[in-house]
Amino acid sequence: MRFLPFFIFLAMMFLVGCEGWKLDYGKPVAQFLEKDLSTMGKAYIGKKITVKGKVSKVVIYPVPAKVFLDSGTECNLGKFTRMAESCKVGDEIFVDGILKRLEKGEALLDPAVLRDPDADFVPLRE
Repeated sequence: MRFLPFFIFLAMMFLVGCEGWKLDYGKPVAQFLEKDLSTMGKAYIGKKITVKGKVSKVVIYPVPAKVFLDSGTECNLGKFTRMAESCKVGDEIFVDGILKRLEKGEALLDPAVLRDPDADFVPLRE
């Protein structure tokens, strides 16, 4: 019984540091239209964000499955190949993910998942 607080603390530290947990349960700290991500997203590296963009390419095999958006955003869907298969070139999609890299004309959301298009979406504006 006296170790219970220690185990609770240990579990909380694990959950707070785990990107999968952040992706599943954390709220996005910002939402972007993909065209605005490269100019406004630098402050959000390492954080969960939502991006709305148009699919330019879908890669299912080899795993990890990836979806690429028009302005150069790569969305690593990992083993969620069915999620990637649901995307067609030209589709407009919403993606939640941890922003890992952001350079001119290139961004990486890793890990990433598709998001419900009916959920609230209020993108940051310049």
